[in-house]
Amino acid sequence: MKQGLTKNDSFAIKGLAIILMLFHHLYWSVDRFENYEVDFTPFSQGFVVNIAFMFKVCVSLFAFITGYGLLKSIAKQKFCRKSIVKWNTTRLIKTMSGFWFIYVITFIVTMAINRLPYTKFFEKTPYAGIFYLINDFLGLANFLKTPTLCGTWWYMSAAIVFILIIPLVYALSKKVGYMPIILLIVALPRLLKVGYPGGTNIYTFILPVIFGMMFADYDLFNKIEARLPKNKVISYIISFVLFGGLIGLGYIIMLKYKCTVAWELNYGVVPIAFVCFFRFCIIRIPVLNKILEFLGKHSMTIFLTHTFIRYDYLNEFIYSFKHFMLIFAVLFVLSLALALVLDLIKKLCRYDVLINKITTKIQNA
Repeated sequence: MKQGLTKNDSFAIKGLAIILMLFHHLYWSVDRFENYEVDFTPFSQGFVVNIAFMFKVCVSLFAFITGYGLLKSIAKQKFCRKSIVKWNTTRLIKTMSGFWFIYVITFIVTMAINRLPYTKFFEKTPYAGIFYLINDFLGLANFLKTPTLCGTWWYMSAAIVFILIIPLVYALSKKVGYMPIILLIVALPRLLKVGYPGGTNIYTFILPVIFGMMFADYDLFNKIEARLPKNKVISYIISFVLFGGLIGLGYIIMLKYKCTVAWELNYGVVPIAFVCFFRFCIIRIPVLNKILEFLGKHSMTIFLTHTFIRYDYLNEFIYSFKHFMLIFAVLFVLSLALALVLDLIKKLCRYDVLINKITTKIQNA
């Protein structure tokens, strides 16, 4: 299968996605900063809030990359029950292992600082606390609607579901193609009259996963590139105008219809424009691409820990820098610094080596 999106490309897009996520979590709602003096010069507060709200597509970008990468992985497997069970097991362990490592450290540190785990799990429901703790550790808190140490960890439930449904969607796509599956996903909430699934609902982000699978399966990045002019400068200009224009159109759609009405567009279709813009324009810039790749390699740890900086412990400190870009820069630097320390500890512990040995043993069993 051709490398329409290489592993380093995926890391670079994850790097961009985590930047969008940090900005989104700072400003997507006025109540995030209404108690602080924030200067939005040279923009209006409303414009920055709208941009931050649109940056919710960061979740869709991660989902798209997940679908793309997992399709390329499962396409190499012999499609039988034993092989798929092994594939699901190893993918779940690889995906969750980073979360488990951070979870243990977070539990110890937050318990020492302000007994956060006790407050979350045991203070009101001491007998159910053990169940809540185990459920949260397994990444199932959002799925089962139980307490969690960190609200942004809801995505771990989504990551588990994405891995589990990939073999089913892949098998169905070989029989009926992707379009009937996509149409079913779009139609089902309307047929059941349940409306917008929600910003932390797993169903909302199944669509970008399938789009990622489709792009990998049909080699769409290379097909798009083949249709662009051979001249690199002209090709870049066309890509910038085309995909940048589609993002602008997505912004207009978001303002007009909001996510509750056009969630399939906002979280399914518009993210494709972001991915293409990043892939054909941004991550092709020398030096910048290396920086983004580096950031992408640490993006999961940043995602898992930045909320403790922004919300739980350093909220006032972060917003005390007043100008909205300076506030963002401080959160970015602190989040990256913490991620680098934690990832270094993980490396020194040879944790990833242990996980690789376990998954290899399962795969070869």
